[in-house]
Amino acid sequence: MKRLKIPILFFMLVYANQGLSALPSQCLYYLQRETWGLSAFQLSLVAFAIGLAWCVKPFFGFLTDCVTIKNYRTKYYLLTNYILLISTYLYIIFFGLNFYSLLITGFIISSALAFSDVCNDTQMIILEKKHDLKGRIQAIQWSSLGVAGLFVAIFGAFIADKIPEPLNYKVAYGLIVALPILTFLYLKKNYKEKPIKKGVKFKDFLKLFKIFKNKNFVLCLLFIAFLNFSPSFGYALRIQLREHMGVGKMFLGWLGATGTVLGLVGYAIYYWKAYKVNMKKLLYFMIIFSAITNLFYLYLPNKWIILIYSIMFGAFNGIAFLTLLSFFARIVPTGGEGLFYALVTSVSNLTARLGGVFGGAVYDNFGYNINVIVASITTLMCLCFIPYLKMEVSNDKSK
Repeated sequence: MKRLKIPILFFMLVYANQGLSALPSQCLYYLQRETWGLSAFQLSLVAFAIGLAWCVKPFFGFLTDCVTIKNYRTKYYLLTNYILLISTYLYIIFFGLNFYSLLITGFIISSALAFSDVCNDTQMIILEKKHDLKGRIQAIQWSSLGVAGLFVAIFGAFIADKIPEPLNYKVAYGLIVALPILTFLYLKKNYKEKPIKKGVKFKDFLKLFKIFKNKNFVLCLLFIAFLNFSPSFGYALRIQLREHMGVGKMFLGWLGATGTVLGLVGYAIYYWKAYKVNMKKLLYFMIIFSAITNLFYLYLPNKWIILIYSIMFGAFNGIAFLTLLSFFARIVPTGGEGLFYALVTSVSNLTARLGGVFGGAVYDNFGYNINVIVASITTLMCLCFIPYLKMEVSNDKSK
């Protein structure tokens, strides 16, 4: 990878910021659920509102493709985003949170991270396509996020368990503010972006939307949307473990850490070997594996069985996840990479968050088991799409 002059540290830092930003999340979950008394549906609505910035990434893609600053597509946007992150973290540390400030600061943080993600992924797509890397930069990105996630799983649980509110989430934000500061300094001194004379002209930019005449691209988007709209049972599982089985905060932290470590093993396997496997075969594996493993979570006799599931499925979850990301990269047409990758991931993010809202509603009204069963059935239905998907998309109208 070094011989190709790929800025690995840049890709790692941006994704590490995303991962580490979740350190306060366990404190904030317990604040919302156990102090404020929000239901699963209400929790999912809050998460949806805070994460809306991840659903409008095409706007950020438009800015990077068309609105350059001093002939740079991403540099000054990145610097601005990290100033926003630092400022917002410091506000929370000094002033704390109520329900409304949680929504506002959460949205600002998500916006800065999402915009930085678009800047990062624009460069990733260009390099992936140029060197035919088949998702290997993505493996590096998500490994960086996974390492940060490991820290978050363990220390986030420790902070939530040992430090009382509201000091716990303030401590968490105090710990993570150092990384955006370091990233800002790196971008200021070491980030090398090739300047361009102009961004894409607006008229030419509009022409890119002819891609929606391409039936395969639209079908790929529908596949992603349907797959992610499967009702999530993440909140339902946490409520089931915490409130019905009496599982402690630290055990949930170690459980998350186990899944993260084995997910990293899956990323390494993908980077090493799995990327060579035919993409359609990987997609079949991803869907069948996800649907079957979901059903295992109907059997929860004690907390240790969840740990066994994490050990059994963790590495395969990592491979399945990178399969989906590699699929995203392959269907993005050349030209306007920032816009189209942002569009694909926004469809994924929007439908996944709506799936979370759907899952919260199912859990509140029909219970945990129905939530899991519906999730498995809707996931399996995505198999119908795969025979009709093509793995490469051009800007030309399909015939």
